[in-house]
Amino acid sequence: MNDRRPERFEPRFRARLLTGLAIGAAVGAVIGLVVGIVAFDGRTAAILAAVLGGVIGGTLYGAFVGSFAGLESPDPGREPSETEHPLAEPSVDEEHTDRPPSEG
Repeated sequence: MNDRRPERFEPRFRARLLTGLAIGAAVGAVIGLVVGIVAFDGRTAAILAAVLGGVIGGTLYGAFVGSFAGLESPDPGREPSETEHPLAEPSVDEEHTDRPPSEG
C-alpha cells in the first residue's frame, strides 16, 4: 500500500500545480496589463514591466494555491484503499441475538 501511494499522489499534485501556474500567469498578466494601462497611460515600457510583474506575482500565487489544492482529499471514487474492491465484502459481521431489544 505505501509504495502505491506516491503513484496516486504525484500525478494529482503535479496536474493541480501546473494548472495553478498556468492560470496564475494568465490572470497575473491580465491584471498587470490593466494596472499598467491605468497607471502608466501610454508608456509602453512601464506597461510591459507591470505585465511582467503581474505574470511573476500571478505565477507565484498560482503555484501556492495549486500546491495546496493538490493536498486535498482525492476525488470521489478514487480514494486509496487496502483492497482492490473494498465494498465487495462487508467489513463487519452482523451479530444476531434471540433477545428482544432492551427498552429504556
